[in-house]
Amino acid sequence: MASLDILRAISEASQSDDPVLRPGIVRFELELKDYLKAAHLRKDIESLLGASRFSLTPLGPLLPSFHVLQFPGVPRTVAPDRLFGIADALVDALDLVSCTPDIGSTLYAEPDARALRGNAPESVALDAFCWSQAPAPGDLHWSVKAVRATEAWAISPKKGKGAIVAQPDTGVASHPDLDPEALRFDIATDIIGGDRDPTDPLDPAFANPGHGTATGSVVISRAGGGMVGSAPAASLVPIRCTTDVKIFDGTPVAAAILHAVKMKADIITMSLGGIYSRSIAAAVGVAVDAGLIVMAAAGNCVGFVVYPASDDRVIGVAGVDANDKPWKGTSAGPSVTIAAPSENVYVARRTPLDGGVGTVSGGQGTSFAVATTAGVAALWVAHFGRAKIRAEAKRRGVSVQELFRSALTTTARRPLRWNSWLYGAGIVDAAALLRLTLTKIPKGSETPIAPESVPDTPPTAAVAQVFAEAQTRGDGRTDWARFGAEATFLAADAWRRGDAGRSVLLESLARPIPSPGLATAAPSILKRSVSYANTAPHLLSPLPPPFPSRRQVVTMIAPRQPGQESTLASARASLEGNGMRDLQDLVERALAQIEVESGTTLEASAARRDVLNRTESVVRSLVTGGEAALSAEGRIVVEALVRLRGRPAFKINGGAISKAQAETTDWQTQLYAAEPYLPAVCAIVGRIDLNGEHVGTGFVSGPGLVVTNRHVAEAIADVVAGADGVDRWFLRDSVSINFDDRGRGNEKRFKVREIVAAGPAHIGHTVDFAHLDMVILDVETENAAGNLPKPIGLINDLEEAKLSQDIAVIGYPARPDRAALDDPAGKETAETIGQRLAMIFGLDYGRKYFSPGVVDQPAGTVKGDGRGWIITHDATTLAGCSGSGVLRFTDGLPILGLHFAGRVMTANYAHSLAAIRQSGFLSAAVTDRLNWV
Repeated sequence: MASLDILRAISEASQSDDPVLRPGIVRFELELKDYLKAAHLRKDIESLLGASRFSLTPLGPLLPSFHVLQFPGVPRTVAPDRLFGIADALVDALDLVSCTPDIGSTLYAEPDARALRGNAPESVALDAFCWSQAPAPGDLHWSVKAVRATEAWAISPKKGKGAIVAQPDTGVASHPDLDPEALRFDIATDIIGGDRDPTDPLDPAFANPGHGTATGSVVISRAGGGMVGSAPAASLVPIRCTTDVKIFDGTPVAAAILHAVKMKADIITMSLGGIYSRSIAAAVGVAVDAGLIVMAAAGNCVGFVVYPASDDRVIGVAGVDANDKPWKGTSAGPSVTIAAPSENVYVARRTPLDGGVGTVSGGQGTSFAVATTAGVAALWVAHFGRAKIRAEAKRRGVSVQELFRSALTTTARRPLRWNSWLYGAGIVDAAALLRLTLTKIPKGSETPIAPESVPDTPPTAAVAQVFAEAQTRGDGRTDWARFGAEATFLAADAWRRGDAGRSVLLESLARPIPSPGLATAAPSILKRSVSYANTAPHLLSPLPPPFPSRRQVVTMIAPRQPGQESTLASARASLEGNGMRDLQDLVERALAQIEVESGTTLEASAARRDVLNRTESVVRSLVTGGEAALSAEGRIVVEALVRLRGRPAFKINGGAISKAQAETTDWQTQLYAAEPYLPAVCAIVGRIDLNGEHVGTGFVSGPGLVVTNRHVAEAIADVVAGADGVDRWFLRDSVSINFDDRGRGNEKRFKVREIVAAGPAHIGHTVDFAHLDMVILDVETENAAGNLPKPIGLINDLEEAKLSQDIAVIGYPARPDRAALDDPAGKETAETIGQRLAMIFGLDYGRKYFSPGVVDQPAGTVKGDGRGWIITHDATTLAGCSGSGVLRFTDGLPILGLHFAGRVMTANYAHSLAAIRQSGFLSAAVTDRLNWV
């Protein structure tokens, strides 16, 4: 069984029997059907794996059915869906209720991280969809006044004194606005560090350094500092349980909740959230039964409410701004209980680069909404007293949680046109809460919240329903206990892929595949949710750094006479004379040829006519004002002209391209000279598929050897980092390369057998010029229909990559994601750009194209490339071209480089193959087998 084979390799790489729940390692949470059978669990796992190199510990005496299986020292490099596949196999093999892996995903955004990591990939999404540009109010205490905490302090001078707030988070760091006397270090702990010190190390490698300091300050900062918490006399118990508040491993959080119960806290505030977790659900039940108030942040930048805020037993808190309007990044939905400030909330800030000096600044996120509400809960507990509150709850036969929820929602203030269906009962009102005596708190059923208006079904409704059914077990036909975590992950991932602009936050570049168990039992609501990803590319490219476009667009589109030097001055002169008419003639011929070769629709014909009709006016605006002066429609026209004239993409059919189309471009001379070599070079380029899904491009580079990107390999295989430093790759089912021009049929399809060499570093979502994005695949050399194409030459001369020259890329473009189509001018949504260009050019995604261009930055000149092995080019490429060869326009069309990433309308990136060979990153025993010239 492949899944268990991977787990056995993981076990072989395990280095110790460390029980601490350290971040970033391979870990599974096991839920037993009968906790009395725990005594035999270790032996059963040893028998299954044939090894004893793992750690197995109970989660805690309060949850005896949960145990933690982990592999210390083994980094979590296996893709999330494969981890769920392993978990699915463990459920059957060990007869478990559930098994949940730590997948360490990045599906959700944490806006407050922007204050520290403004250049992080997630900032691309945050700026557009979450981060408010509104100026912060001048009053540093505005947020506590907004929830009327200052009025509540007058009602109850205790200001929360005696109430204990437990905070599972990243820990805390010293700060002038965090009085050590307010922090209960005597009962604090570090779940992921293995000791009792909850100090946040402020490690810049972590996702959210300083987060716990900021959220904690919103609860208990004393008056007299730069800012003040909503319960300035309460006590905070920091529980360090994560380095990333986007929770895809519930085990440490569940342990933190149990610790809070053990320490007899009054309130648990969780400024974190993620997918459904069986252990968190069980721990929440323990906490509520023990009389604690449990609340969590609704979530940021995803639309639907994340777990555990989506749990009916938890008080979920959404966010508003200083004007009582919903914060633009808040999650919302029927599972939200209440709202509180989350935009420009002043917090005590610590960062890795602050030199040890704390500051106060505005933060954004529902993290601060729930922290503010936790402070208000502390005011309530201190005012009425823990004993009286519990006695009243007992008299009514309800939990303290439900008593508080009823009081909180009853006293909430509701601004005009408030939508309680999305944002809960209203905004927290601490003063009204304290004025409501315990005996006057209505029963929950007596205070229904009728929304003033119910919105149309949002696109995230199906995702929210998957979360809801995971928590309530749905209709009983799906084993939600077993599949709930995986189903919520798949639903959220699909929405991310299908939602414009947010794919940058995905954990895996490749679309995940359901585990075998879930694939056969997927409920209809999950199928509907996953359908959001149907229009998204199967594989996304890593996001390269921003690259200021240096292209001279005018010179790329202006007709020129044979022998005429292409300069900006000559291009402008041409367009001011007869060149404009010649350009319009060429555009008309090119669009007509596309219409003949690609077919058409009324909408596509109209889009092409629009380009033709607007060519003169747009080009004249371009000549006088440059690209920045163009309207959104003008930019689309210009990009169409660039692709028609200067940077075309030709469909390949039988090793040839359309001569008629070539004649309308600037490339006809080079293409005529290259014509004898085209069949051979086109034949070696194939589409890499996983179960028939297009994930990238590769090219034959030696006998039985195909070169592609490592990030493509990370989609078709899983890697386990060995204890000896040697990675072990496990190919997924049905990995092949198909050399058919359309990527169809099986006559030219060859099975990928193994990965024989790979760049040593994980690629992930972002380009790092120090990392080698290359692998070499071993491929079968013959199939039922014929033999693998023979390789052509790979350029072995380092100097060749140091030249500015004409090149071309042959690959299989895939449907682009929004991040790949960002408009550098910021004037148009990328989905509009992509849709219009695809329509105009009749693009067939997933088929073979030939795209000429030029090297605009040779090797050794690219900023940040310390190894001198990166070149940039401007050929037209999209996500599916990952792994394409970059060829030179010279005899034989030899391969100069390996394309690996790009930004449309800016630049594309490729490795110099000669530099790779010289670097020694790949074994010479393998690279020497390639066909060098």
